[in-house]
Amino acid sequence: MSQENKIIIGVIAITAFLLLVVFFLIVLVAYINKRKTALLAEKKAIKSTYENELLKTQLEVQEQTFREISQEIHDNIGQALSFIKLTINTINVKEPENANNKLFESKELITQVIQDLRDLSKTLNTDFITQIGLSKAIEQQLNLLEKTKLYKTTLLVKGHPENYGQKQELVIYRIIQELLNNTVKHSNATTVNIEIAYAASKLTIHVADNGDGFDITAVAQDKGIGLNSMKKRMELINGHFDIISSKNEGTSAILRLQKQLPGSSS
Repeated sequence: MSQENKIIIGVIAITAFLLLVVFFLIVLVAYINKRKTALLAEKKAIKSTYENELLKTQLEVQEQTFREISQEIHDNIGQALSFIKLTINTINVKEPENANNKLFESKELITQVIQDLRDLSKTLNTDFITQIGLSKAIEQQLNLLEKTKLYKTTLLVKGHPENYGQKQELVIYRIIQELLNNTVKHSNATTVNIEIAYAASKLTIHVADNGDGFDITAVAQDKGIGLNSMKKRMELINGHFDIISSKNEGTSAILRLQKQLPGSSS
C-alpha cells in the first residue's frame, strides 16, 4: 500500500471517529433531557419532606453536573474537535511527511477526547458517588477548579473511607458543590483546601478558602448564599453544619455526620 493511500485511509478513519463523537454527543444530550424529565416527574410524585428535599438535591446535583458537562464539551472537547477538523482539512497527501505529522497530532488529540468522554459518561450515572466514593467525587470537583488555572486546591483524606449511605452522601456532596460555587462567585479566593476525616464511624469535612470572607450574621439574617438551606439539609440527615468567616479572613465550613447504625431510620 502506497504512502498516499495510507494517509487517505488515516483521514477517513479520523473523519469516521469525529462522526461517532458527534453521534455520542447527540445521545448524551438526549439522555440528559430524558433523565431530567424523569427526575422532575418523580419529584411531583413524592410528598414527604425528607424525600422532597433529597429529590431536590438530586435535581441540583444533576443540574450542576449538566452545566459542567456543557462547559467541558464547549471548552475542551469542542476545541479539540475543531482543531482536529482544521488539521485534517490542511493535510496534503502529496506531502507525506507533513501529512503523517498532522495525522499523529490528530490521533493524540483523539486519545484525549476519548478520555474526556469517558470521564463525562461516569458523571452521568446517578449512582456515581456510591460507585467512586464521596472523596473521589469531591476530588473531581476540585479538579474542575484546577482546570480553570485560577485556583490551587488540596484534598487531604484521613482515615479509611467508609460508605455513609447514598442519600446522606448525596446531600453532603451537593452542599460541598454549593460551597465551591459560592467560593467561585463571591470570594475572590485563589486557594481551596478540603480535608475529609473518617474516624470511629464519624465523618468530618472541612472546606476552606483564602477569599474575602463575609459577615456571617448579616448574611444569615439576609438568608444569603443558602446558609440556612445547608444547615437544614444537614439536619435532615442527622448531621451538623457550621461556617466560620470574617472580612478579609477567608471562609471555613465544617460538615459533621455520624454513621447510622443498622436498622436506624434516615
